Amino acid sequence: MRFLVLLSLLIALPAVAQPTPPSCDTEAHALMDFWIGEWALTWTNADGTEGHGTNVITRTYNGCVLHESFVDPTGFEGMSVSTLDRRTGQWRQTWVDNQSAFLLFTGNQLENGEMEFRSASFTDQQGNTRINRMTWKDVTDETFDWHWQTSTDEGATWTNMWVIHYARR
Repeated sequence: MRFLVLLSLLIALPAVAQPTPPSCDTEAHALMDFWIGEWALTWTNADGTEGHGTNVITRTYNGCVLHESFVDPTGFEGMSVSTLDRRTGQWRQTWVDNQSAFLLFTGNQLENGEMEFRSASFTDQQGNTRINRMTWKDVTDETFDWHWQTSTDEGATWTNMWVIHYARR
């Protein structure tokens, strides 16, 4: 019987002695904290009318992951998860939506303080090589502007595809 108790303790001891996971309470993890909250969104549609939506960003998984939930009243919905990759020191984001989009981005803070996430280059349906990027600009405690842009010249120039103004709700 003592042998079984000793064996059980020896097997259980490594499970108890597991190291605490590294904290996500770091300066690098805090770079995207401005985004956390509930946001009212406005943008100009292609036809010149004003579009509206909401976006809710929360911190989950012990503060290591940002979860985004985007809703546009026309029926477009999507979500993303973003985290700081400890191996590379870069932010990584995965976006999915109700139109079957699946997008991957890598990014970080630029020298001017703006956040930028970029996709890898890809070939679009017309055969053009493109890169997409998102930038968060003019960030204050209550507002900022988000730019969705595309480039067909490896990032030398960018074209706005969607600019959204965020206002805290």
